Parts: sequence; C-alpha cells; structure tokens
Amino acid sequence: MILLNRKVRRRRGTAAVEFGFLLPFILILLLGLWEVGRLIEVNQLLYNAAREGCRQASTGLINNNAVQQVVINYLKNAGLPTQNVSVTVQDLTNPGTDVSNATWMDQLQVIVTIPCDDVTWSSIDLTTNSTSKLTVQAIWNSMKDQTYPTTINPPPGS
Repeated sequence: MILLNRKVRRRRGTAAVEFGFLLPFILILLLGLWEVGRLIEVNQLLYNAAREGCRQASTGLINNNAVQQVVINYLKNAGLPTQNVSVTVQDLTNPGTDVSNATWMDQLQVIVTIPCDDVTWSSIDLTTNSTSKLTVQAIWNSMKDQTYPTTINPPPGS
C-alpha cells in the first residue's frame, strides 16, 4: 500500500532532450539514405541511356558520334547534367571499327561515365568523395541486315 501512495516524479523535458541528442544522427542517416537512393536512380538512368545507345548502334544505321549524341540526349531528357558525361562507343569484335561498319553479330559496347558530384543532391560527401564516378556499360550484338544474294543457284538435280 505504501507504493501506491507514493507520488510519481515528473520528468518534464526528458523526451525533448533525448530527441535533441538523437536528431543529428537521424538527420545524417536520412541524408545518407537520400543520397544512396539518388545514386541508384542515376545509375538506372545511365544504364537505360547506354542500352538505348547500344540499341541504336546495333541497327548499323548511325555512326559512333550519333550514338554518343543519342546517349547525351537521353540523359538530357532525363534531367541529368551532361557537361561532364563521357560516352565511349566501340566495336569489340573489330576494334577501331565504327559501329556503322559493324557486321552481323559483332559485339558493340557503350560505356557511360558521369562524376558523382554532378548528380548528388547535397554538397555533403556522405556516400562518395569528390573523385567518385558512376560508370555503366552495355553490350549488344549488331543486327545489321545481311545482304541478300543477287544470284541464287538452284540445288543440284532440279
């Protein structure tokens, strides 16, 4: 019975003080999560741009410079800054060959690189440093149409 009559001490402001101590840690955690989410989003946009460039290159209708422009335009339309973007287009089967001269089933590669500082939302380097870059690559086979034979020899015995 003695315990029931005892007055409970009030601890006013305790929750506010505890929240004040935890707030910096919560904010750092949220900012880091925000930045990682942004980097994942940008990485996916880079993959999409590289795949689009490879898809265009696989037709054999455009050259390396046009493929680079396709990738740059894709990134511009997605809202990413493109002044520091690096796009490399190459024929892996025949190195040094322009993709417009690729033959059927040549492997074509598009590599897209962008500095992380260009795409992060906060200026605080929580997840990256000033030299970090995002790099993606896509590889497709050339589907350039083969020429149809002009002369057809009938099978023997016809």
